[in-house]
Amino acid sequence: MTLDWILQIAASGGAALVGAAATDAWSYARTEFTRLLGRGDSQGEEAAARKLDGLAREIEQAEPAQRDEIRARRQAAWQVRLEDLVEDDTAVANDLAAVVERLRELLPAEQNAWVQNITAAAPNATAQGVQHGNIINHYSGPSPSS
Repeated sequence: MTLDWILQIAASGGAALVGAAATDAWSYARTEFTRLLGRGDSQGEEAAARKLDGLAREIEQAEPAQRDEIRARRQAAWQVRLEDLVEDDTAVANDLAAVVERLRELLPAEQNAWVQNITAAAPNATAQGVQHGNIINHYSGPSPSS
């Protein structure tokens, strides 16, 4: 299993999980992520459930205008947790992919799409952004100091 694939499935998992918080899909997400994170250990499942409940509570209690910001911050943290999970046990990756696919079907459209706006306002400025992937730049022109 390649690192790129692990990063991709973890990013998708983090986005689906955080997107499901405070929606009708949360019950399914909570159950499945508790199972995945606990990996059959009852204490691990209890710890995972507490973390998941904290995530849902934070998003539910936030003002609607703040929810996207909170989701973006939490998504990054959950992506790291899921990367660690898949790196520790690559067999979990297929289960995670299946949960993500099911959540995509259950989530409202606005939770399935993340919008990113980037503006470069200075002369000769460049702005770049990426969601769930990489940016690779290749510069082949004259040296910027020339």
